[in-house]
This record gives sequence, structure tokens and C-alpha cells, in this order.
Amino acid sequence: MSVTQQSLLIVCDRFPNRVNKIQALFNKKDSFQTLCEDYRRCADALQHWIQSLDENASMRVAEYGALLQELEEEIIQNLDESMNMRLSLVKQ
Repeated sequence: MSVTQQSLLIVCDRFPNRVNKIQALFNKKDSFQTLCEDYRRCADALQHWIQSLDENASMRVAEYGALLQELEEEIIQNLDESMNMRLSLVKQ
């Protein structure tokens, strides 16, 4: 499985009620693919720091946790904007 496919699966797992919208946007917009890849990298880093015994681990967990939340909000915003654009096209 490619890294790109892993990124898509991770985002779909996080938002299971929006899988169809995620897949459609992922296939349509390179910027959304990049966002999903960033999300996967951040989630991987968060898991690393959660398991780490490093003295700075708790600080890194907080940082990556906050970043993951921001990326989730950006993913939702992209999905909502995509849906709103479709609705406006249908109304025309």
C-alpha cells in the first residue's frame, strides 16, 4: 500500500461518516491529498511520542495533539466547502 493510500485510509477511519466525500475530494484536489498526508505524518509522530520515554515526550504529545486537531478542523473545513460548492452549483 502506498503512502498516499495510507493517508486516505487514516482520514477515512477518522471520519467514517464522510468516506465518500473524502475519497471524492482526495481524487479531485492535490491540496487535499497533501492535507491528508500531513494528517498521517502528524498522527504517526503523535503515536511515536506517546510511546516515547524521552523527557520531552509529554511536551511533544501536547504539540502534536494540538496540530492533529488543527489538521482535523482543516479537513472538515475542506469537506464542508466542497459540499457547499456542490450545493450552490445544483441551485443554479
